[in-house]
Amino acid sequence: MIEIHLFEQLAAFASCGTLSAEAEQLHISQPALSRSMKRLEDELGVKLFDRQKSRLTLNENGELTVRYARNLLMQERTMIEQIREFDRKKRTISVGSCTPVLIPDFVSLLSSLYEGMTISTEVTGDPHLEEQIRENKYQIAILHEEPDTDDFYSLPIESEHLYVSLPPVHPLADAAGLYLKDLDGQTFLLYSQIGFWDGLCRRKMPSSRFLLQQEMDVLGELVENSAFPAFTTDYVMKRSRQETDRVIIPILDEEANVTYYCTCLKSEKARFMPVFRHFR
Repeated sequence: MIEIHLFEQLAAFASCGTLSAEAEQLHISQPALSRSMKRLEDELGVKLFDRQKSRLTLNENGELTVRYARNLLMQERTMIEQIREFDRKKRTISVGSCTPVLIPDFVSLLSSLYEGMTISTEVTGDPHLEEQIRENKYQIAILHEEPDTDDFYSLPIESEHLYVSLPPVHPLADAAGLYLKDLDGQTFLLYSQIGFWDGLCRRKMPSSRFLLQQEMDVLGELVENSAFPAFTTDYVMKRSRQETDRVIIPILDEEANVTYYCTCLKSEKARFMPVFRHFR
């Protein structure tokens, strides 16, 4: 069995062009590299180099061996990456969520039920979240619509309604309720990680501008000290209990009222049954 490091050194020689350059790159002495290349020739039983007084060059056998060596090394890297990824997935539960608000409690629940597992989360507004569950990018997910195919198992776990937050002097502050189209064209303060809500707002208010904020605390301060409208939800208000001078008006669009579903593939149902039992 030929040791893989001999092929690594051969590929390095082909890239560097000379033993001295390769020795400098690999931090190995030139005589040691020369012995390695001779050993590789002996292992293969063919000459790989044309040797001149102070020069070593690849012959046709060597050039062919370099191509095979590079392919072999690429396969080795791929194998190692896939094995490590397989091991990581065994020790990791990947969660995809269409909304950020449920993530803290959901992660806490998973951590208590699956001790020792790493919980990885991602908030996404990607409409193809179901497909990403099928592709095993996520093992369990929070969706804002119930899957309509038989390969999923899901359970409703929470609901949320969208509101707009306006300063008292805003022209629409006296409204009992508003549609998103009524707000189109205005400039909003918006949190950057709101999942599917982002797509809904942009779709329903194509003429509006959104000033995205990366930090929720900063967003809260800006909302309280500016005249820009912003959005909130009943879920957020119920948990923050923060007093505000702003007028909170419900959004009347049908899409502004959602039910969240904890979802996994049916093939993973047994694994995540403790999660679903918690929500029943």
